[in-house]
Amino acid sequence: MNSTTRIVVINLERSAQRRQLMAAQLDGLGLAHEFFRAVDGRALSEDEVAVCYSPTRAATTGWKELSRGEIGCALSHQGVWQALVDSGDAGWVVLEDDAVLAPEAPAVMAALPSLARDGDVVLLVPGPEQSYAFRQQSLPSGHRLAYVNQLQFLATGYYITPLAARRLLAATRPLWCPIDWWYSSPGLKGVTPIRIVLPAVVRPRPEEQNPSEIGGRETKRARPATRRGWRPGWYESYRRWRIRIKNRYLRRPVRFR
Repeated sequence: MNSTTRIVVINLERSAQRRQLMAAQLDGLGLAHEFFRAVDGRALSEDEVAVCYSPTRAATTGWKELSRGEIGCALSHQGVWQALVDSGDAGWVVLEDDAVLAPEAPAVMAALPSLARDGDVVLLVPGPEQSYAFRQQSLPSGHRLAYVNQLQFLATGYYITPLAARRLLAATRPLWCPIDWWYSSPGLKGVTPIRIVLPAVVRPRPEEQNPSEIGGRETKRARPATRRGWRPGWYESYRRWRIRIKNRYLRRPVRFR
């Protein structure tokens, strides 16, 4: 791993077991790392929430509102972004404390600083099944670095540059959407270039194995997929087919100069 690239793991101070699991995993891969104290949104006062969160703007999105866990998670990532900006470093790898790294993750992460441009966020986690990649570059162990045009979720692991951190801080203060709406609209689409590693080298640990104490993005209620008079499921199949065609042939990643 590039010795100048810091690996920062977001972790609640009281979550000792998760911290121990992450330390053992990263030590086993030979990766130096440090822990960043997470914000517990459930411990915030009403006044503290009022300062950092905009329920009015959140209400204009499909999300409607953020839970205390989502607010704490977002504030934790914002804290890391601000620390990166203040450090003067060229980029950091950010991991949540439920990240599970593939054996080839160190080699892939070591190659990112030479390929990523200031302003990039590189997601190390899985994207949607129908991800269409553009402008691909080779990475070690058969992996690729690519731009995508699809909705991307999960902030479990990513590489971030200072310009991207500044842009994301400006776009998410005050909070109004989950921190992992990387490529959604409304969300963080168009804020800064989002690239992904294919195949992914970081995955979240199953929640049942070690439940999170910080909370995060809650399950959103799905809208009914049927219309009056239509056979149940027909419209949903049509909608997915239309999205696949649109994503494959019409949509391209947001371009930045």
